[in-house]
Amino acid sequence: MKRILLLFALATVSFGVFALQPQRGYRGFIDWDNNMHRYAQWVNPDVKETHTYMGVSTSHGYQFNPNFFLGAGLSVQYNSYFSDWILPVFVHVRTDQKFGKFTPFGDMRIGYSLTDGGGIYLSPMIGYRFNWGRKLGINVGVGLTVKQIRYEIFDLMYDDQGYVTISNTGKKSNDANFFFAFKVGFDF
Repeated sequence: MKRILLLFALATVSFGVFALQPQRGYRGFIDWDNNMHRYAQWVNPDVKETHTYMGVSTSHGYQFNPNFFLGAGLSVQYNSYFSDWILPVFVHVRTDQKFGKFTPFGDMRIGYSLTDGGGIYLSPMIGYRFNWGRKLGINVGVGLTVKQIRYEIFDLMYDDQGYVTISNTGKKSNDANFFFAFKVGFDF
């Protein structure tokens, strides 16, 4: 596995030799998303577990000049441990830079998550674009994903015979989950 990753890294570095910038016009992205989050266990809050959400995202828009892109997109991510989904729609803003052969990028996705009661979705990222001809690039980036979760709060009450009654308190909670994000994808 290490040899395959090393060969992939060497191959992608060799694609960056020409350091071509994206051209004006339509531009699309397809990414593999990997978001990791640390949860406290329900039974023992002092014990933390790391869980991963994996999925794909796509965004499409317009490249205004070699440095500025604006588009919109959709992401679908799944966590098999919780059987939980993240499904945001977002506006995608990106800047590509060029310093000699070095081609870093900054990326921001701002939108609305359609799962967990809905809420704000924010995903800033920095990374590197490996150029693969004038119209194709491979992108590797790291960043942060923030997703708002809304849920209702319930009370558990026990009666004299040991039965549990669940009642809605009428209160709602707005929490934010912070994820470490890693993306690999390509633009065309």
